[in-house]
Amino acid sequence: RAHPAPAGLRDSLARALRDPSLTLAFWLSQYQMYADLEGRPVDLPREGSGRETTLIELRGEHVAALLHDASLREEPELLDAVTAAVGIALENARLQSELLARLEELRGSRARILEAAQSERRRLERDLHDGAQRRLVALSLELGLLGERLDSDPETSRALEQARHELVESLHELRELARGIHPAVVAGHGLEVALESLVARAPVPVRLTVDLDGRLPERIEMAAYYLVSEGLANVAKYARAAGAKVDITRRNGELVVEVVDDGVGGANTDGGSGIRGLADRVEALGGRLRVWSPGGGGTRVRAEIPCG
Repeated sequence: RAHPAPAGLRDSLARALRDPSLTLAFWLSQYQMYADLEGRPVDLPREGSGRETTLIELRGEHVAALLHDASLREEPELLDAVTAAVGIALENARLQSELLARLEELRGSRARILEAAQSERRRLERDLHDGAQRRLVALSLELGLLGERLDSDPETSRALEQARHELVESLHELRELARGIHPAVVAGHGLEVALESLVARAPVPVRLTVDLDGRLPERIEMAAYYLVSEGLANVAKYARAAGAKVDITRRNGELVVEVVDDGVGGANTDGGSGIRGLADRVEALGGRLRVWSPGGGGTRVRAEIPCG
């Protein structure tokens, strides 16, 4: 007789033991915990709760536990017969639970790495703003005042003005760098304002559409911002496009971000470093990233990120 599939195993056991409240928990030795079929931790019932635990072994190894009504203790033969009959199916289900627990751990790890990187970006942006940028601004003002006192020496004044111009350019580049490291405008003013600023600096005309009903968690807004920023940078570098459009919508509990251009297409959609980095960022938030880029047909990048 075929064993029940993992997804239907709990229901099969509940029917066989006539206990609709039955819970199936799998022992994950790597994590020293019990988990359900989705890899989520399960606590065993406490004494006096009216629930009992029956441990299940296969080939001498502990694989699972049944959490059931205490009245089943009065039918030990039934419990023994049922648990013996589904041993292999329980092992298969346990392996599935362990795999999902590992996937959940991986997702959590990626999310923590993403948050740590984001915190480091914020720190670098603050350091640049509070340190180098302020010193450059002060130096620019000092050069301007010095130039006013040297009107009688045109050659020196010209040299000072050239130095001041180069200083202003360096300050602009530093601000652009800081904005790329951590766009403070996202945290301060929200995704829509940040994208309006980003689109205004784009090298090609960009039509921006934002349909949101309020702010989102910062990590999600940052992911959307970097996705659009990288997408528009790729448009400028590779697409040879006349224009692009960016659509940001919130529907069915997801933030949907699309960057579309009318360029030459043919982009590498198989995991180039830029696309892989964006995919990692999106997947760390439980989302997914897809890219379409047929030759001669432009490129479309779409991310769907859960946002509650």
